[in-house]
Amino acid sequence: MNSLESADIQSQRAVPLSPSVYAPPTLRDGECYHVFISYSSTDSQWTHSLINQLESCGLQVCYHERDFTPGRTVLENMSDCIQVSQKVLLVLSPEFVRSRWCLLEANMSLFRDCLERKPIANMSLFRDCLERKPIVPVLLEPGVSVPLHLCHLTYLEANDLDFMNKLLKVLYTCCCDPRTRRLLSC
Repeated sequence: MNSLESADIQSQRAVPLSPSVYAPPTLRDGECYHVFISYSSTDSQWTHSLINQLESCGLQVCYHERDFTPGRTVLENMSDCIQVSQKVLLVLSPEFVRSRWCLLEANMSLFRDCLERKPIANMSLFRDCLERKPIVPVLLEPGVSVPLHLCHLTYLEANDLDFMNKLLKVLYTCCCDPRTRRLLSC
């Protein structure tokens, strides 16, 4: 059994959260999704299993294969999907770290950009953005080298026996207004 299968099996063993205690937060104006998931295509089997579990818990999940609009640029799709999501989940694996597109999604979620205001010249445009998106990093395998700009974030480990409970608790928690740091009503 490989580490991905082990993580999937272990996450299913965890005692599920009581639906009466936790429920998905209300989507506010301009929001379509509770979470945007960024992952490497090599991790799609594990990620699609996770997506199915999250959607069965009532969460609206956004991911590129289903939710990107054909005919638009990848950058426009990434930016728009992140903007209409409450949180961003990053599935961190060796392949994710090596993927330029995945790292771009991670950067875009750290600093949500208004593409209309600035030309896309390089990654420095993301440093100028003020509005932060809550990020939930998930370490898919032990020993993954977390990118420097993400290493300050506390991450969940997919092989943790209580992984799904911890993830749902984070995703069911309301977001804070990035400008005031006050909890938004759900």
